[in-house]
Amino acid sequence: MFLKSTKQKNGRINLSFVHGYRDPITKKTKHKVIENLGYVDEYFDRYEDPIAHFKEVARIRTQEMEEEESRKEIPLGSVFEDELMDENEDAIRHLGFLPLSTIYHELKLDQFLINRQRSKSMDYSLNDVMQLLVYTRVLAPGSKRASFRQKENLAGSFNCDWFDVYRALDYFAGFREDLLLHLHEQVRINYKRKTNVVFYDVTNYYFEIDQEDDFRRKGFCKHNTRNPLVQMGLLLDANAIPITYRLFTGNTHDSQTMMPLLQETRKTYGLNRVIIVADKGLNSGDNVAFLMVKGDGFVFSQKIRGASQELKEYVFNPAGYVVKEGVVKATDLWSQQVENQDVPAFRMKSRLSPQEFWVTYQDDKKRKIPLDVKQIVCYNELYARRQKHKRAEVLEKAQKIISHPKRYSKKEAGGALRYVKNIEYNAETGECINTKCIPYLDLDKIREDEKYDGYYAIITSEVDMPDHEVVKAYHGLWEIERSFRITKSNLKSRPVHVSLEQRIE
Repeated sequence: MFLKSTKQKNGRINLSFVHGYRDPITKKTKHKVIENLGYVDEYFDRYEDPIAHFKEVARIRTQEMEEEESRKEIPLGSVFEDELMDENEDAIRHLGFLPLSTIYHELKLDQFLINRQRSKSMDYSLNDVMQLLVYTRVLAPGSKRASFRQKENLAGSFNCDWFDVYRALDYFAGFREDLLLHLHEQVRINYKRKTNVVFYDVTNYYFEIDQEDDFRRKGFCKHNTRNPLVQMGLLLDANAIPITYRLFTGNTHDSQTMMPLLQETRKTYGLNRVIIVADKGLNSGDNVAFLMVKGDGFVFSQKIRGASQELKEYVFNPAGYVVKEGVVKATDLWSQQVENQDVPAFRMKSRLSPQEFWVTYQDDKKRKIPLDVKQIVCYNELYARRQKHKRAEVLEKAQKIISHPKRYSKKEAGGALRYVKNIEYNAETGECINTKCIPYLDLDKIREDEKYDGYYAIITSEVDMPDHEVVKAYHGLWEIERSFRITKSNLKSRPVHVSLEQRIE
């Protein structure tokens, strides 16, 4: 794809994105207009050099298409081959399409997109592109190019070419807010949206590029990737149905994302008082103050390891816990070798606790403010067993590092180094040095970590809410974490392959 400039009879220069191809019959090179941009003089107030700008856009789009063209595609039929066998393979391929189409039309996405296209002169269907991208993202996740090639495996016809898929992304970005608001209204009507409790979490998406730009920035990533990132904050309602999202630069701290998104959502979606449920990454004085000033509430997790000695003593003091007996099954413990056993599966206790939060004032200075909150401490046997199982895997790797320290760079060793003492690495190369030192397990660190297995703490502004309801609300946060895991793994949303900011949105 390239930028074509054509001088019109009136002297003005028209710009368009054009794709060159060889006619299979005449064998001559022909051009197909992908997008008409209008006159160059219409862009002088936005770009210093419009032609140079759009040439760069054309280069980036061409690169995106070439990258996706080179990626491996997954045949749509393979999604069902392990589950169903039939002589009519096409029928098998189409089965997953039907429930998705039902939801799509219940949300009236087709009506929204058709109405949006009425005033535009386009030779393809925005609705068809959206359906194609949604259905293939669920049935056979892949690149945009791969999604286009799967259209023959779906029932019905899709009026679009593969270039149209990229062109449509720009249109989708242009009415993104209206589309999200439309979805919100349809969920409210069809699925009884509940926003008295709202879940919030942040995740990131990485890009396989070397250099950062103003949007894709390097930041903290749980998967230790050094690639540039984009942060995404997601709000879900009490039924774990998404409300809206917002993207942030990759170096934005989690705690700085909630306030701007919640302000926008309250104004646009007409939310009343809400109780925000989030993990400890959002538990900051500024967020607490923001919610309290707005009359909202919060349920936040609270760290125990780095907490005050007073809180630790309260956690490990057996007095006051309400115990719920239960049977822990082997299949729940991530190990088939453990026999079923009767254990105190869950216990908790709570107290009113005065807390001090550091809050940033208008002069950018931080000051402490006191606030009475409810503090709930829980112990979950299944959670404890899971932590033990995960630590066993890490210790297994730590033992391998101790046995063969030269085989592992610092990056390859990862979190296992937490339990290895007397080992050194070159700061520049990350390679193990000073092999005369004999590494060994840090038994004190292991014993210290074992103390916290199964315990977690919650703080909430809702001092009158029953403890079990607060804990239930916090456990609902798992739904939002599951949503992120699905999009990243099952739906293969990482890494991201588009480059332009509006297409990333």
